[in-house]
Amino acid sequence: MAEGARFIEHKGKMIYFVDYTNIKTNEEFLTTIKQTNSFREKVKAEGKKNLLMLVDFSGSFVYGEVLEEIKKAGKHTKELTAREAVVGITGGKKILLRIVQTITQMNLHVFDTVEEAKDWLVSE
Repeated sequence: MAEGARFIEHKGKMIYFVDYTNIKTNEEFLTTIKQTNSFREKVKAEGKKNLLMLVDFSGSFVYGEVLEEIKKAGKHTKELTAREAVVGITGGKKILLRIVQTITQMNLHVFDTVEEAKDWLVSE
């Protein structure tokens, strides 16, 4: 089950990690999005910005109202991030990613594995 948002460390740098893995129902997705939104607001209140962000959608399905909530969350999160990476984007999710990118103006770089994404995020 997805854990929501938290910070993880990779090669001495902190990464804002959003875990949306293995979510199969809208209800579970909406609950996880609510947790990630609360975490984001806490981070924002602490004045943190220029964050390295990694979002993992591996094994999850996004549709309907969940997509709308992800787009809203992305708009609010964009102001906190400097670089964004995403994992778990295959098949039809690629079309959804383009929609989210257009609406949020996030420049999400797609990777096959979490490790590749983490390495890229901390490379600069």
